[in-house]
Amino acid sequence: MKSEELRIDKARQPLNPTGFTLLEVMVAVAIMAMVLITLLGLKNSSMKDVMLAKHITVATMLAKRMMVENTLAEKSLSSDDEGPFPEPYQDYTWRKTIVPTPLAQIMELHIAVLWKEGTRDEMVEIVNYE
Repeated sequence: MKSEELRIDKARQPLNPTGFTLLEVMVAVAIMAMVLITLLGLKNSSMKDVMLAKHITVATMLAKRMMVENTLAEKSLSSDDEGPFPEPYQDYTWRKTIVPTPLAQIMELHIAVLWKEGTRDEMVEIVNYE
């Protein structure tokens, strides 16, 4: 009787006890798929943030350039003016607004640089008092 019980127990044991079951492999693949999808989403979001930072940097430099050019040029009496930037910055436009202040000798100069970020309109604005 002991030999029959021993044979039955050996028949119930798997042939390779160190391998993985199909369920374990499927769970591991599902976990890896979720992790990869999350990482791809983070990469896409990171690339959008980098492009926005690049556009903000370029727009700020263009606004500073416009401010210097306006400061060095003759004072114009026009309160509003706008236009595009030359190549390679044709995606950006500028807008200049001069607002009087309570002091007659001092004017408030606004330089805004605008561009499209996807479907949104973005803007960087610099204010100077002259």
